[in-house]
Amino acid sequence: MTCEANSVVYLLPDTMGGVASLIGNLLRYRRPDSLQYHVRLTRDLSQAADPIPERLAADSQHSVVFKRAVDNLEKVLRRVHESIPAGEGVVVANDWLGLAALARHDGGRTVLQMLHSDFDSSYQLAMQHDSVVDAYVTHTRLIFEKLQRFLPHRRDTIFLLPYGVPIPPQPRTACNGPLRLLFVGRLVEDKGIHELPAIDQALLARGIRTGWTIVGGGPDGDRVKAHWHDSRVRWTGVLSNVDVLGFYREHDVLVLPTRMEGFPVSLLEAMAAGVVPVVTDLPGGIRQAVQSGVTGYLHSYSDVEGFAASIADLHRDRAKLDRMSRAARQVAEKEFDITQRVCAYQDLYARWRELRRPRPRRWLLSYGSRLDKEWIPNWLVRMVRSTRQNAKAALVNGTGKTLA
Repeated sequence: MTCEANSVVYLLPDTMGGVASLIGNLLRYRRPDSLQYHVRLTRDLSQAADPIPERLAADSQHSVVFKRAVDNLEKVLRRVHESIPAGEGVVVANDWLGLAALARHDGGRTVLQMLHSDFDSSYQLAMQHDSVVDAYVTHTRLIFEKLQRFLPHRRDTIFLLPYGVPIPPQPRTACNGPLRLLFVGRLVEDKGIHELPAIDQALLARGIRTGWTIVGGGPDGDRVKAHWHDSRVRWTGVLSNVDVLGFYREHDVLVLPTRMEGFPVSLLEAMAAGVVPVVTDLPGGIRQAVQSGVTGYLHSYSDVEGFAASIADLHRDRAKLDRMSRAARQVAEKEFDITQRVCAYQDLYARWRELRRPRPRRWLLSYGSRLDKEWIPNWLVRMVRSTRQNAKAALVNGTGKTLA
């Protein structure tokens, strides 16, 4: 794929989530500069995931589709590399596949790794790819400081650039009826989706009936729906980021009993619209945005009664709800306005020449298994792995057991 102009390439998984929303906002609200902007998506058909449902506001967008379960990884990495436009500039990656492709094949671009979550795996990726990554972008002070401790020799190339979200011209519309509760995220256990019915039951036990809207998709969705069959619950499925933004104004409280989180974009989007968050108390970005009792409420993810008590408090005291709504919106306007935050990102991209570091002559980190070799044809790898999978499936169907 040829394109000789200096450019920024976002290399990310084709999966709905915070990273996709962040990059979507950076592209939608970018200011004019001398760089072109491209998106390259990687989609593993072996994994069940909701793809990004909208085309991002880039100068070009292409996908690399593969099946990691059967494909030769080295062939996949080469395809990812070949999808990146020719020319100089920046390539921004955040997951292991993107970093592995950049490690295997140096296209001459400055490599930036985004660390959006306070997970051990993120820091491990950063350390493993130290000699390939030219600069690191962190989104919270906690991640920024921890990465500096892990990579003390890279302190000058680790940058703290918080998220940005659009600030809607009008905040949520107040309503005197039942409190309108909202969940936005993947319908998976780690996001606390299974706690929502229990929170609703705790509210009903207090004599409080609310309305719920659940935005998102995921493997646990059908199970939760079957358990929580109620006409007060509206399930929207996966929506584009633009459509999601329209839902915030129609709600009062964001309920997010997540178990693992970096800095949820949905939290900032809700606050920007004046929706009060009742969210898990996790270190990092959540505490950076939410002051409990002022701009929202913080609880342990398993504290169902605590979540219900805070929601009940807002239900009974609508004046407090309105005060906290205004305070939440003010924090978003002051610290997380995308029209201001995007400037910091583009200023960093403009420094790509000075950030570029020498590459090692040989990259020693291994990826994949014995079949993942550049010299082995992909058709042969697919045949071997598919045969193994079929044999394993036949064994399961025949005996109910799998090979050790």
